Amino acid sequence: MSDFNPVSLFHIIWQVLSGWFWPLVVITLVLLYGVFSGFKGLRRRGLRAGPPLFWALVAGLLATVIATWLLPYSTHADLSIFRSLIDFLAVVLLALVCGLGVFALVFSIVARKRIRRIN
Repeated sequence: MSDFNPVSLFHIIWQVLSGWFWPLVVITLVLLYGVFSGFKGLRRRGLRAGPPLFWALVAGLLATVIATWLLPYSTHADLSIFRSLIDFLAVVLLALVCGLGVFALVFSIVARKRIRRIN
């Protein structure tokens, strides 16, 4: 356990995701840029971030709920895996990744539309 550090975690994730690793890193960076630039643009124009945050939270929550129910089917499992709390939490945590991606995408789109509408 003493060898378990961020570098070894990086290599584990790299091995697990193989060909998907770098595209997912790039997508994550683009989504983070969209969120930060959306906040920056709203703040620069003196606009509230409330409406874009609301719609992004709604879309992210909806995507998390849908992904929670669809993830077991991606491994050909049935909904009986939800009997165990640890399995349910693992599925919800994986679904949160999907929900966070949708949140970032929706926030950046709605923030940019709001900024363009004001200009």
